[in-house]
Amino acid sequence: MKNHYLLTQISDILMQLYLAWNPYIKELKRTIKNTFSWLLESFRRLTVTDEDVSYIFKYTTVYLE
Repeated sequence: MKNHYLLTQISDILMQLYLAWNPYIKELKRTIKNTFSWLLESFRRLTVTDEDVSYIFKYTTVYLE
């Protein structure tokens, strides 16, 4: 009986956490979707400048085998 009580308490805690974080999770999913759409649109319409290329070369290392 004690195990049943503890499992019930754990499930109640998990349910409360889920209900508390559910709005944030939904907002995060929307934010990720909007960010992906924005990134895809920027790939379509923005051009790569020499400054962008130099930044990439500065912070990228390529290892050839």
